[in-house]
Amino acid sequence: MELNVIGRATDKRTNTPVIYAQININDYLTLVGDNFDEFEIQRKRENHKAYKRMKADISQGALLPTITLALKPEIVDKVKETINKSGSNEELSKLLKISNQVYILDGLQRTYILRDFKNNEHEFDNDHKLLLEFWVEKEPKHLIYRLIVLNAGQKPMSLRHQLELLFMTMHKRISSEIKGLNLYKEKDETRRSSPKHFSFYFIVTSYHSFQTKNATPNKENVIAQQMTEEKINYATEDEFDNQFQTFKKYLMTYSEIDEKIFGIYKDSDKPSNKNWLAKENVMNSFFAAISDYGRNDEKEERINLALEKLKSFTISDPLGLANYSKISEKISMSKKNIGLMTKKLLKNGFEEFFRSRGEKQLAECWISESPIY
Repeated sequence: MELNVIGRATDKRTNTPVIYAQININDYLTLVGDNFDEFEIQRKRENHKAYKRMKADISQGALLPTITLALKPEIVDKVKETINKSGSNEELSKLLKISNQVYILDGLQRTYILRDFKNNEHEFDNDHKLLLEFWVEKEPKHLIYRLIVLNAGQKPMSLRHQLELLFMTMHKRISSEIKGLNLYKEKDETRRSSPKHFSFYFIVTSYHSFQTKNATPNKENVIAQQMTEEKINYATEDEFDNQFQTFKKYLMTYSEIDEKIFGIYKDSDKPSNKNWLAKENVMNSFFAAISDYGRNDEKEERINLALEKLKSFTISDPLGLANYSKISEKISMSKKNIGLMTKKLLKNGFEEFFRSRGEKQLAECWISESPIY
């Protein structure tokens, strides 16, 4: 593989090194590997007319816009060390041209098209080059900033997609910082066999719920939803970082509770009960409730007290799932939106539990806050 480093720069806003390189198309496809899209959660391939035009242009040797890549966190320090000791471009090239150590921040659709050509046995000219920009960074707040910069002046990347990209680069780090945490790609929570195992996708949607303080998109008021997401997009780096650190703190607590709950319910008459906290609706509602209710120090203290009590419960049904199931059945029998009503039930129940500092058992909270009465 031949990869030529042609320039370096530093983003002064974040003090992040940026490396520019040229590579031919065949070598680029080797660089990103066969599974370059493996963490693109539910992101479908686009089929816009512009991409059809791009296919025709590529076949005639047209140059493509710069593709932006992020290095996987485990090699960032080594690359930075080489830069700091004024290493040569050749040294950097050796570090950067190892396959499967990058994520695509901007250029996924172009890469799909290039792979299609290769699979159809199209012969690329070795002189048909791509320009690459390597973002040498592993701090989440700087990665979020970079994602926003990529979309400045363009149709904005959805907040959900920004979060997918963030967690795509951060999932190993989060897993290492929370003991026993395992993030898997499948969405089916019943496939897990141990506590602290959660769907990667559900973690992404939970953080989205935490940011928006809402477990469900505001479909009745799209403008309000857009305003909420715009406010998040224009937050400062420190605000992003503080929010992310708070989410991570509660994810750690949630994992500890899940471990306790899994042990209590593993011999339950309903095998699915031990995986209840791994359900997407439950996770989204829990983190939305944390964020929405915990708006000041006094309320945050109530939340922390409630969660400590939940971790210490020794009763046979600490989550109150018997009562929760009865209410859920009534929702299922109604003609209302089942998913929406279920998330409202869950979010309201968790908020009531926090409000009581955990003095109320969750079984009481599901009843008192049921939105169907």
